[in-house]
Amino acid sequence: MQYFYIHPLRPQFFFPKGFIKHKVFISFYKPYSPFGYISWFLFRNIGIYRLFFLKRNIENYIPEIHIRKILNTEAPMAFNMGTKGREQKITALGFDKKQYFFIKYAQTQISRELVSNEYNILNRLAIYDFVPKIISFYQDKNEILLKTSVLKGERVNTVKINQLILNRLYDLAQVNIDNLCNKYKKIKYSFAHGDFCPWNMMDYNGNIQIFDWEMAGVYPLGFDLFTFIYQTNFLLNPEKIFSVILEENELFILEYFHKYGVKDWKLYLIHFCEIKINSEKKKGVNSMLNQYKLLLQYSYS
Repeated sequence: MQYFYIHPLRPQFFFPKGFIKHKVFISFYKPYSPFGYISWFLFRNIGIYRLFFLKRNIENYIPEIHIRKILNTEAPMAFNMGTKGREQKITALGFDKKQYFFIKYAQTQISRELVSNEYNILNRLAIYDFVPKIISFYQDKNEILLKTSVLKGERVNTVKINQLILNRLYDLAQVNIDNLCNKYKKIKYSFAHGDFCPWNMMDYNGNIQIFDWEMAGVYPLGFDLFTFIYQTNFLLNPEKIFSVILEENELFILEYFHKYGVKDWKLYLIHFCEIKINSEKKKGVNSMLNQYKLLLQYSYS
């Protein structure tokens, strides 16, 4: 099957011939930089331009044949090979039997653990209307593949908290998870998505829907709130100073913690930073690690 890749400097996202007919396929890639917007516009709208990025075989990047064998399908699929490393996962959107589906495929130990966690979380959250539904699940000692439904809507494109996002944060904090108990004394804990960023969210007629649940679990209260505020800005606006980020979101921070009877919300920001610092150390991502270290220092001021 023929594929076209984006973006131009490195093959990562692969779109099948005829993808332009599928709005869901088009939503698979979301540019956040000026260069990304330009290249994506050209890619979507100019067929001759796409020919420069044609791949007749993507097996050097993605084990397409093997994945299709597990799924037992020849359906058109758009692939993302993911970021190389211990947590690398291949994701894809497909269209089969008049419905869209989404998959995650993992082979490394850490990535398999993450996908397995997502499977367990989605099972627990099956009663909620803002999460994908599980279609199938395959696992052996070397690989794991999770297939789910596809959420409707438009990708969230704001980097600032708004009332719709805040209301969804309230919903998440109320989720009852079995291992959330009262052993935590100094601060409050709650269920959280763990990677609550705009690229993991869809707006469907004002209903915020969320995917990519592999990091979900029990975290200090406000973990998702601070993830949206700081992680999003660190990745998309790395030069923005902390005081400006805080000023843009402080009213929502105060509203959120007031709801749960917390006065010293900076204590929760400190715990958030400490968790992120430990996580980034394990990943070896120095740019983000330095940002969180500086944010931790700022939190004490």
